[in-house]
Amino acid sequence: MNISNAIASKRGWLASLLVPLALALPLQSVQAQSFTTLRTWPAGSFATGWTTIVDTPNGLLYYNAQNGAGSVGRIDSTGNHVTIRSYPAGSFATGWTSIVSTPNGLLFYNAQTGAGAIGRLDSAGNHTTLATYPNGAFALGWNRVVYSPNGVLFYNPANGAGATGRVN
Repeated sequence: MNISNAIASKRGWLASLLVPLALALPLQSVQAQSFTTLRTWPAGSFATGWTTIVDTPNGLLYYNAQNGAGSVGRIDSTGNHVTIRSYPAGSFATGWTSIVSTPNGLLFYNAQTGAGAIGRLDSAGNHTTLATYPNGAFALGWNRVVYSPNGVLFYNPANGAGATGRVN
């Protein structure tokens, strides 16, 4: 037997041993798969009644659908929360069932009336309404509204209906 045949036969033997062993081992992921709590706050640390909290480029928007109150805050890299601006009851329209942040603004939607609005938050937490849409401007009943890079998805889990749109 020459040297190359000897190496080939050893490689075949080693492969027959290692391949089943490799298949039996659990796959290792290279992605991070852990969570670390940075900070907790006791009851009463935040205002109560927020029905929607949405992340925007300029902070977290807190919204109360029953009274139209709002707040804007930020979380720093150590987990501390700072309130930037507070809006009293009546500052926002009531009844928004979904608020979605997109690169071109915040989309507000009311599933019961089909009304909508587009707004924007600046770095100081000031909200500006850019456009309003009357009752019936959007279809009724979208219970899930989410942003994706290619548009906004409206979904009704009760009947499986859906629609897509874009905030321009």
